[in-house]
Amino acid sequence: MTIFRFNLPALLCMATAAAAQDVPVPSGVAMTLYDVRLEEDPAIARFRFVSPAIDPAGEGRTFGDLVDDLEYICAAVVVPSLAANDWAGQEVVISVSSQETEFGVFDDSITQFFQPYKIEDGTCLWEDF
Repeated sequence: MTIFRFNLPALLCMATAAAAQDVPVPSGVAMTLYDVRLEEDPAIARFRFVSPAIDPAGEGRTFGDLVDDLEYICAAVVVPSLAANDWAGQEVVISVSSQETEFGVFDDSITQFFQPYKIEDGTCLWEDF
């Protein structure tokens, strides 16, 4: 599997060297995009966010509290970003963690939510694992 790693310096334009990007979401919780991974085979785009609001020791926001935010992120951030960069893949996974994590490494002290989507005709379709 080949992995291309990108950061997102602006909401609609990918680049390879940039800092984390705050993303305003409908609920108003702090949400920061800190990593985008485009996997070649299979073609999956992974947009990784951090939100301290989901830490049980803090606000303790649940997955259900963020559903509208995830759908907004997919439609307003993911779809335009992928289209602007000619990404042909249709599978997307949006993840939110209570703090930045190393990709693929489980840490039971960090709360994480994952939601897959399929992109069809520029629209995000909710998928189940």
